[in-house]
Amino acid sequence: MAYVVTQSCIGNKHTSCVDVCPVEAFREAPEMLFIDPDVCIDCNACVSACPEGAIFPRSMVPDDQQNFITLNAEGAKTHPVIRQSLQTGQQSASPLANVSSRFAIIGSGPSGFYAAEALMKQLPGAQVDMFERLPTPFGLVRYGVAPDHPRIKSVTSSFERIAESERFRFFGNVQIGRDLSSAELRQHYHGVIYATGGSQSRPLNLPGADSGNIFGSSNFVGWYNGHPDEADLAPDLSGATAVIIGIGNVALDIARLLVLPHAQLSKTDIADHALQALANSGVDEVCLLARRGPAQAAFTPKELEQLMAIPGLQLRVDAADLELDDATARQLEQPEFAEARQNLSLLREIAARPLGEGKRIRFMFYTSPAAFTAAGGQVTEVEVQRNELVRDAQGALVARPADQSSRLTASLVVHAIGYQGSAIDELPFDLGRGVMQHELGRIQGHADSRDYVAGWIKRGASGVIGSNRQCATESVQRLLADLGNSLPERGGDISELLSARDVQSVSMADWQLLDQHEQTRGRIEGRVRSKVVKIADMLSVIRDARAREEEQTRLPVKTHHRACTLCEAMCGVVIETQGEQILSIKGDKDDPHSEGHICPKGYALQDLHNDPDRLRTPLEKVNGEWLPIDWDSALDKVAAKLVDIQRRHGDDSIAGYWGNPSSHNLGLMMASGTLRKAIGTRNISSAASLDQMPHQLVSYLMFGHSQLFTIPDIDRTQYMLMLGANPAASNGSLMTAGDILKRLERIRERGGKVVLIDPRRTESARYVDQHLFIRPGTDAFFLLGLIRHVLDQGLTKPGRLRELADDWPALEPLFEGISLEQVSARCGIAVADIKRIAEDFAAAECAVCYGRMGVSTQSYGALNHWLMLVLNILTGNLDRPGGMMFTTPAFNKAQSRPMGSFNTYQSRARGLPEFDSYFPAVTIAEEMLTPGEGQVRGFVCVAGNPVLSTPNGRQMDEALEQLEFMVSIDFYLNETSRHADIILPPTGPLEHEQYDIVFNMLAVRNLARFSDPVFAAPEGTRCDWDIVQGLTARILALKNPDAEPARKMPSPEQILDHGLKTGPYAEGFHEYNSGEPVKYDEPLSLDVLKRYPHGLDLGPMRESFPGYLFTADKNLHLTPPELVADLSRAMAELRGAEQGELMLIGRRDLRTNNSWMHNSERLVKGKDRCALLVHPSDAERLGLASGKQARIMSRTGELLVSVQVSEDIMPGVVCLPHGWGHDREGVSLRVAQSKPGINVNDITDDQVVDVLSGNAVLNGIPVSVVAA
Repeated sequence: MAYVVTQSCIGNKHTSCVDVCPVEAFREAPEMLFIDPDVCIDCNACVSACPEGAIFPRSMVPDDQQNFITLNAEGAKTHPVIRQSLQTGQQSASPLANVSSRFAIIGSGPSGFYAAEALMKQLPGAQVDMFERLPTPFGLVRYGVAPDHPRIKSVTSSFERIAESERFRFFGNVQIGRDLSSAELRQHYHGVIYATGGSQSRPLNLPGADSGNIFGSSNFVGWYNGHPDEADLAPDLSGATAVIIGIGNVALDIARLLVLPHAQLSKTDIADHALQALANSGVDEVCLLARRGPAQAAFTPKELEQLMAIPGLQLRVDAADLELDDATARQLEQPEFAEARQNLSLLREIAARPLGEGKRIRFMFYTSPAAFTAAGGQVTEVEVQRNELVRDAQGALVARPADQSSRLTASLVVHAIGYQGSAIDELPFDLGRGVMQHELGRIQGHADSRDYVAGWIKRGASGVIGSNRQCATESVQRLLADLGNSLPERGGDISELLSARDVQSVSMADWQLLDQHEQTRGRIEGRVRSKVVKIADMLSVIRDARAREEEQTRLPVKTHHRACTLCEAMCGVVIETQGEQILSIKGDKDDPHSEGHICPKGYALQDLHNDPDRLRTPLEKVNGEWLPIDWDSALDKVAAKLVDIQRRHGDDSIAGYWGNPSSHNLGLMMASGTLRKAIGTRNISSAASLDQMPHQLVSYLMFGHSQLFTIPDIDRTQYMLMLGANPAASNGSLMTAGDILKRLERIRERGGKVVLIDPRRTESARYVDQHLFIRPGTDAFFLLGLIRHVLDQGLTKPGRLRELADDWPALEPLFEGISLEQVSARCGIAVADIKRIAEDFAAAECAVCYGRMGVSTQSYGALNHWLMLVLNILTGNLDRPGGMMFTTPAFNKAQSRPMGSFNTYQSRARGLPEFDSYFPAVTIAEEMLTPGEGQVRGFVCVAGNPVLSTPNGRQMDEALEQLEFMVSIDFYLNETSRHADIILPPTGPLEHEQYDIVFNMLAVRNLARFSDPVFAAPEGTRCDWDIVQGLTARILALKNPDAEPARKMPSPEQILDHGLKTGPYAEGFHEYNSGEPVKYDEPLSLDVLKRYPHGLDLGPMRESFPGYLFTADKNLHLTPPELVADLSRAMAELRGAEQGELMLIGRRDLRTNNSWMHNSERLVKGKDRCALLVHPSDAERLGLASGKQARIMSRTGELLVSVQVSEDIMPGVVCLPHGWGHDREGVSLRVAQSKPGINVNDITDDQVVDVLSGNAVLNGIPVSVVAA
């Protein structure tokens, strides 16, 4: 079922569809695009991306455009592939925007990368080459930022994103003036930008400053950061006192590194030689000399707070130095001096501390060095001069020597009084200022040259990393202005010249090999990385890594079969690997379930596996910075902290949350119960109460089992009524179905009908016979109307369900007094449509009413599911082929006995009911923030991101921030795990075995598949099973120290094998892989399952009643009292007045679905997917326009959003997607942060829930919208 581009594309070639295609199926002709039917994988991502609505599935191309089917097929053979959108309307104003051009950037620090980014944005036709004299990129971020500041170093992730462009090349180990001249650069490039920074310390011109063991900060910082130029520095650290001259952040960094405990320093990326030297250091006092006072100090409060947090470190400051004159005190009251005020407050706090023993840092304000005394060529003393501050003629405070002087013993002196740049080749240089001579960014001296500067070499050493972006952008703008409308001819490719001179240049790919080597070596040592320092060693590592890569290409290619785990569909994939490399991922045509279908997410499995942001080593937050910690220490600390909190505050003082990815993980599914039992708290929640929990509650109340899911028999039904479901985006939800769109199409092919009810004309609307708008939150009224009409017309035909159900006579009276006119007025669906749907549904040979997120996450979530079941029961469409049915999963432990509970206890703060021993997720934050006995003080978060997924995300942020302790089991540093004290990252999806316990229960056929790991787990990593079992064992040992050691648990595979052998196929099974059943008398086991690498089809769903009735009386409970009571609430609202407010609904996206998929470029590229959809009539009324910004507000907050006016949304309704909002501080997701979007849950309301179940309400949120 390939897709076809049709008439509407002609003359409207937007190309936004190209960015969402995972397989490069588009071809570009002058007037329009074509889709190659042989390449298209039928994923449907392009359909919603096309603003003209020009793309159709082949089977639904309009009759008058059938010729485009052939036109696409033929055109695809003759026109070229188009891989990226043309970004129509977003091109630079420069006349050279699309002209092929070449630019060189010298220096690979922040300024260099920001300049490259600006050039490539302004000139989409430009090629940018970056030259760096070292083999390593990132300049002072690598060699200047303190080793214990990994958060600041994480800015390199954005630079790596820039370097991934096909238009960017990195030439490391190339020095201008040695390997290439500036003149040669001019010959090869249309413009050259020098961004070489300020890498030298300003000289200290004082008597004795040339004594030994006196260093500039650039040298000393470079030494401990592993800069090749400073590898042989060898400072003598044997003395007791060090003096640091200067009081900026660099000075405080150096002071901190000199006194930091070795255990903490050893987890950073400090150079090995410096780590060893500091471990043997005799320095126990550091004196910081500041020529002016504390109000003028250049350090930031954050730096000072980091010093204050070091255990046992003594900080000394003279309280008299903190007194201010009146003028300074008044000045500090101004808003722009907020940091100075905070600094002063912190210093006063330090001054008030009692004196203690231990290493110390002394702040000596109003003190300048005057001279140095040496013995044996080494510094021994510093003569210091006391200063006083006086105001000059302009009123500025300046330091002038006073009469007081003294001497400080000092065996080490480091001066941190500023940086300056270095001259390059013959370019004009200002020796006094330490910068290139330039005019508004253009280097002086060559009238016809195009040489420019950016960053510190342009303006001097000032500002922070981010300051360089604007500076670089300004230089690029000057360059573009100077270029004018045409470009001169330039020489050939610079790489040819480098090759001819036998220069061993280092590419970005080479750097990544070195980077991987350093990180791998660091992981073995329990560190962030272990740096290679000498250039020769760097080049050797790269050569060896290249050789290993070459060896990899000679390894055999292996083929693996498994199911994609990135959504519910369980589509089969074929993964080809060679060594540690993934060569390809494609759909498995032999998978009986998905028949070769795969969506863009399936291809992204390799992105998840290879993601450099995926954590492999446990992290511990130390003084606000993340440092590696070994597994045993991490688990010991987590267990000890959780148990300690519970001993002091009770079992319920710990809360837990399990996220959606848990459902895909065999080991985690099997181990989580023991962890929850060991923790022993009632404050457990999961993502189910943000999703399908009402469905499960109704199953419990009607069938006596919380894990019995009713599944639409889509493969045999003749009429499918879908409410609040979008299978084209979700791939089927609570309806695990490979290639769901083909299954929907087959309903129509066999003469059936599909009707969709949704407030938005979703992606699925293209695949149905009819779509009708419905007002958010009124699905219950619509269902009441259908039921009423079925009853009025005598269309009921329950069949055998009548005998299985209790209290049948009580059912019909519940729906008396319902007026279809009232229903229509409230839900927005015409009476005639309600009647027709009811009649068609009842008349169909078999029919199914199915609803998903749209009906679950609203104020009548549970009632909706009950009413849908009532409709299915009245028409005989429950537990029958073609209706709502139940699976018979091979691993069937959950469905073999009664299971579930409801409202046996309530949450402390709000009294919301438990379900299945879980509280609704909306209780998490309030239980943390509400004081009193039982307040939650510790948190265990497993594979979840509740900051983005639960209502009122800002409140969740606030709650997590003030916890006493938090642990995350997660392989990402995301919006939630950033609050943790320890992160325990499990292995990736391709590094452990796979059997889908949950989704086999939700499948539209009975399926089973087991897959071995694609890759062995890397050394030093642990899978979810091992993490959870290790944590459980430690908690139990601490809580029961005298208990006998617990017996060793069987492995997940052993548990699975036992479950298969004792499950419903223990006596044999029928295999349907070929379409026709083949009978086998042997029991199903793990060994048998391994014979079916493509998966085992165990046949269609079958009738399951009365075996699946687990109520006490073994009857189907038609009228549970809880649901009958909730019906009264709905009836009262139906007869009440309509509110008339603007209502917010959510939406899903085929390529991502959830927040954890946004770190794959192939899944997030393309147009902005976070626009607010607004109907034209509402846009006109509110003064909104597409592309403009608006503010959307609710009780909990407001968001600034981009507007998209669309007739695909119902009047009175607006729509935002969920799962986005990656712009919070402390997140380490480089791709996601580059396209953060907005978090809709910052304006959803945690106080609004489905009254019966407590499920979150994420649809039908009252909002107001105004133009920004």
